[in-house]
Amino acid sequence: MTDNTNPLLAEKLKDDELSFIYLGKFDNSVLGFATEILKGHMTLASDTEGKKNKMSFLMIESFQNILRYGVLGRKENETSGEIFIVRKTSGSYYVTTGNFVNNENIASTRAKLERVNSLTAEDLKKLFLETLQNKKISQQGGAGLGFMEMVRKTKEKLDFDFVELSPERSFFYFQLRLKDDLSDTSPSIGVSDAKEIKAIMESNNKFIAMKGDFNRSAINPILSMAQNNFGENSVKTQKTVYHILVEMLQNIAKHAEPDSDGRHTGLFSFGYDEGAFSISATNRISKGEKEKLKAYIDGLNSKTKHDLDEYYKMILRNGHSDESIFSGLGLIDIARESSEKMDYMFEENNENTINFTLSAKV
Repeated sequence: MTDNTNPLLAEKLKDDELSFIYLGKFDNSVLGFATEILKGHMTLASDTEGKKNKMSFLMIESFQNILRYGVLGRKENETSGEIFIVRKTSGSYYVTTGNFVNNENIASTRAKLERVNSLTAEDLKKLFLETLQNKKISQQGGAGLGFMEMVRKTKEKLDFDFVELSPERSFFYFQLRLKDDLSDTSPSIGVSDAKEIKAIMESNNKFIAMKGDFNRSAINPILSMAQNNFGENSVKTQKTVYHILVEMLQNIAKHAEPDSDGRHTGLFSFGYDEGAFSISATNRISKGEKEKLKAYIDGLNSKTKHDLDEYYKMILRNGHSDESIFSGLGLIDIARESSEKMDYMFEENNENTINFTLSAKV
């Protein structure tokens, strides 16, 4: 089956400077890796230390909501899974979480959210101080102290929705927005966007996706998160998958046509489907490289494993004569290690560049 994750996400996230999506194994390390990616982006974007600290706080609070108001882990008859999304688009940062909740707890959680959203800034400050003084309530989180602090820091209403899955359980979507400019009156992206993104990821069995600048600060945490989701596969398989992940991510970092800010941006996704890991990477290339690249990949796909090994040895001895995407051993390595032929597609981007997507399975 063709992997449609990257093309569908590329259209959905076309205006995003940064997109990080995670549906894999949830633990505290996820928050740490996501924070690394965000801080790397914010440093490149020249965001202030104050904004970086505010976003770190908002991410921590959002992640804590999963533990405070939800239950982790899907049941056998549930196809949904927890989700964590960080985006920078249209002049705003967004943090979105999605997790399971017991239906019996929805009414109290909804009441806290609606109360916080209904208050003026002055009334919210007053309630916040009263809650802090009531140590018993604040320690138990009974008055929604975290929700209050989020609204106070973002100056925005909290967006949320509960989607019933069964008489006992629902899925709780929660989203906050931090604007670059508080005077910006543009409409917010709703949690409906998160639902669509989640559907794209789940339909192709992907649990990690990122769009942005693939520098070292982004690549290392992505690799660590991927390793957390290797499961009980053999050490040999894990090493092979890791090797291809590195090659795919470096392909974006090294060979993507730079944007107007000189950044090498792309889109990456990683998942597991029908007993195989699937890895896809999308980046811009010049239109002049399309036919040469197509012929090169078709040539690699036509070779047997033995022929690829021999070709690999020849390149080791002689090297390539240019410094383009065709130089080095990256694509040859991916072809050698993949369990199936490499899949690829080209899509129009602008008059000078096209989007090139490469997919591999192990």
